[in-house]
Amino acid sequence: MSLSPIDGKYSSGKRRSNLFRGEKRRAAIPISLVVLGIIFLLFWLVPVYTLEPVIPLQPDEISTVTPSPTITPSPTATSAFIGQGGRIIFTCTRGDWNQICIVNADGTGYTQITDDPRNHYYPTFSTDGTAVVFAINEGDYFDLYRYDLSKTELAQITFYIGNAFSPKFSPDGKQLMFLNRSADGPVSIWVMGALGESPRKIYSGAQTIVGADWSPDGKNIAFAMSTGQPNSYEIHILDAAQPNQPARRLTYAVEGATGSIDWSPDGQSLLVCLGPAGDKNVFRFDLATSNAIQLTFGGNNASAAYSPDGQYIVYNSLRNNGQADLFVINADGHSTRVLVDNPEPDWQPQWGR
Repeated sequence: MSLSPIDGKYSSGKRRSNLFRGEKRRAAIPISLVVLGIIFLLFWLVPVYTLEPVIPLQPDEISTVTPSPTITPSPTATSAFIGQGGRIIFTCTRGDWNQICIVNADGTGYTQITDDPRNHYYPTFSTDGTAVVFAINEGDYFDLYRYDLSKTELAQITFYIGNAFSPKFSPDGKQLMFLNRSADGPVSIWVMGALGESPRKIYSGAQTIVGADWSPDGKNIAFAMSTGQPNSYEIHILDAAQPNQPARRLTYAVEGATGSIDWSPDGQSLLVCLGPAGDKNVFRFDLATSNAIQLTFGGNNASAAYSPDGQYIVYNSLRNNGQADLFVINADGHSTRVLVDNPEPDWQPQWGR
């Protein structure tokens, strides 16, 4: 089953030789050197995937980075855990239709909030957490709907303007960004008011855009755009105040980047998913260094999103015997836990307050 309408295993390098070698005469090693050696070893073992520089390269300078396989560890399977708050909204396949479900971040309070014979996708919380916006497939097109969580009321907010999907609220809650394929070109970035007022296109690239997210300060938009090759995308940054200016390209010839993208709450990194088909992993792309640090290992993972405090990451994975379930890890990639393991697929999670 394809888990996303749009939408590895990597090594950390060669093994190091021993840090300390035997000597003919035994000597005490200062504690400070031991501590420094341990810290150095820990940093050596963290997998780092170095991408091309942010400065644009010439075509003949671009090289393809292909990670190599590593062993896949088993997750710690727990249905509930302590340490973070908020709620997670996600697409849940129930029977013949994709619906929208919600669960507390500790694994309790699971609720299916839609139940009608249409397909629902791309849920996202409003900035204040009082509402959810998602796309509904109406045959040949998508429109966006807003669901009031307290009143349990559903209202349509786009009306046949193309194929509107993948909504994201601006940090101040005043604007709603979304992707839309209208009649005059590829999928582009649009914005409108929080209730659907004045929808308009703000950026159209040379190729189709498959995912986008606001920076925490609302000044920039990160997006993934097709390279023109099947299932191949590159990450770009757009100045939200000057959308007519050329976007800045961040990645070059990265293997298997998907449309999954999420900005960290501190504004310093992006969550992206990379890897060969059927074997994607979650990486943290550092904007200052252009390095991507691998956070998951095996399972075919996608749709990673930060918790509001930036301490945790939720994502969907096929690591549970090919079943699409939701998992949570610490932001450093440790402590994998099952959040939702319904017998039917759960995917496209987003974390809200």
